[in-house]
Amino acid sequence: MDKILLLRAKDMLKNLTPISGNCGRLCGASCCQGDEKTGMQILPGEEEISGLDEFGVVKNGIFVCNGSCPRERRPYACMIFPLFPLVVKTEIGETIKPIFDLRAENLCPLVQKKIQPGFYTAVRRSAKLLFRDENYREYFLRLSEEQREIAKFKTKLFR
Repeated sequence: MDKILLLRAKDMLKNLTPISGNCGRLCGASCCQGDEKTGMQILPGEEEISGLDEFGVVKNGIFVCNGSCPRERRPYACMIFPLFPLVVKTEIGETIKPIFDLRAENLCPLVQKKIQPGFYTAVRRSAKLLFRDENYREYFLRLSEEQREIAKFKTKLFR
């Protein structure tokens, strides 16, 4: 995996937030809490380049924060939350479409609010950059399939 791509993708997001202001005040920073099942997934190689162990715990590819950390060192998933870069297959190939992460639906009040358009654009561009690396591409394809499975389950559950 190309760690330089990951650093560049995170750099694209370091000064952007979903809304103007600290969205953690709306929910008590629910995305900065959790356990090894509800933490944030980290990209392959991300633990080594970000030094995540300084402000949280990484276990089985999941990061659980101590409650605050420098924005530029947050995991990619934290930087793009509550969005997810869904891989969509089209007639001419694959593209990235930022959607609300279905796992965030009950955690994040931003799911019901308007997110800054520039944030969507930055998430899409940063994911497209990462998509150049086969390891990250496979990672996003796998997580995109998870998002589709969650959507199918919710559809069946609430018919």
